Amino acid sequence: MDAPEVEEEEGRRWDPTTLTAVVVGAGPTGALAAHYLAMRGYKVEVYDKGARPSPGDAASVPLVLTSRGAIAFEELGLDGQRRVGPTATPLRGVWDMVGRRLRPLDSSSAFRRTFVTDRSGLAADVIRAAEQRYPNTVRFHFNTELTRAELKNRVAGARPSTSEPADAADVNASAEIDVPYDLLVGADGLESTVRRILKAKVKDFGVIRPVEETAGYRAVSRLPRPSREPLTGFYTHRPQEYVYDWSAPGKPSVRLYIDIDGSVGGLVSGLRRWDDAAAAAAELQAAYPDSFPEEWAAAVGQQVSSPALGEPRHAAILQCSQFYGPRTVLLGDAAHAVTGASGPMGLGQGPSAAVESVRTLALVLRGAQDDLDKVPEVYSNVRGDAVMAMQMLEFMELTRDSERARRLKFASWWFAWSAFVTQGFRWLAETVGGLLSAVMPKTFLSAPQVLARLEDRRIGYSEVIKMLQGYASPVVALLLGAIFVGLFMAFNRALA
Repeated sequence: MDAPEVEEEEGRRWDPTTLTAVVVGAGPTGALAAHYLAMRGYKVEVYDKGARPSPGDAASVPLVLTSRGAIAFEELGLDGQRRVGPTATPLRGVWDMVGRRLRPLDSSSAFRRTFVTDRSGLAADVIRAAEQRYPNTVRFHFNTELTRAELKNRVAGARPSTSEPADAADVNASAEIDVPYDLLVGADGLESTVRRILKAKVKDFGVIRPVEETAGYRAVSRLPRPSREPLTGFYTHRPQEYVYDWSAPGKPSVRLYIDIDGSVGGLVSGLRRWDDAAAAAAELQAAYPDSFPEEWAAAVGQQVSSPALGEPRHAAILQCSQFYGPRTVLLGDAAHAVTGASGPMGLGQGPSAAVESVRTLALVLRGAQDDLDKVPEVYSNVRGDAVMAMQMLEFMELTRDSERARRLKFASWWFAWSAFVTQGFRWLAETVGGLLSAVMPKTFLSAPQVLARLEDRRIGYSEVIKMLQGYASPVVALLLGAIFVGLFMAFNRALA
């Protein structure tokens, strides 16, 4: 990805060493943004309403990064951590624990490697690296939330977010402080405060969730060692080497992995009872009696039923009409959230897409020579096409399974109808692609082979969509042409 060209104007020259960026959100996306900004010379203030992240904490979820996201760790030289990048163990595949078979994943090329790790653990590593590299220019403020942003005056408001003491030097325990900025970066996730402010203050800024999964999910971590192996050879597997999947129609699903410290964690979704530990454990045992260890079922029940967790989370596709406002940009899930339907082995593209948005911002800053009056809009325009293609592929994968589609909540009848049209497009692409690849395998790829190319970071989402359209569009054109000719001939006969 090259830096986009931006028209230069005579006059003001922007010196990044005199500029301040306020980043909201200290997850992997916000922490990586702090690295890229500090590398250009910005003073960076990062605010997060939660506590400082640590491996396996309450805010953690499994995070899957393809090579699209992992490239950032190479660019920034973040090789002190062993979770993502050249020093980490790439994912080798997904074990179907019900059918006892491995779905392998290609990890032979650096352009195609995928990594699974703990979100909070990764964020902690990236934050620590930023504090060590840029002790005078990057500061993180935890338990501190953004309350407002005066877009015209470029002043944000921050205050303590919990009863826990915030950083004493930053926020008075009972008062809100003003935080001046030159660039405001929203990296605060699906329920973004920055996005909410833009929606309220920026004309024509639209936000919609076209589809949301009705099945909730929760993260689990540090499961106890079971009395028997859930899979032959399980105890010999290296951390981060495999994802273990328990799923079946009409049953709850569980996806676990071994984290870098040897602990087992993951996600549980689709339980009927989240508030009863015994009921949750019994449901898992009944769903997978031969493969899911009793010790894990009991531990999962205890963790997911904790009253402190609140309501289960729900994955959704989120779309914004633009990713910017005056001197403000949105990154990652704050701008374009997705579910976990697409990506390698259905493990999700969201985290990788979030890191791509950070890299896009960094490239736009370089191409625009830090002209912050131009950067936000240019960033949004550059990022828009890739996001549209990514979310189209996500929608196609999310609605292809009829069982899963019945558990989806659409924003309106339009999106429900769009799902039908999208599946028609997919069917055409798969049928035509399958026929062509069977006849000329060296010339054409089947639709699954085309989608598999997304694992390669050199292939863009837009390229994949265009390849699928190349299969389906001629058939649609011929069909419409035949309908037009038929109507024309019928009209002529009527006149005769």
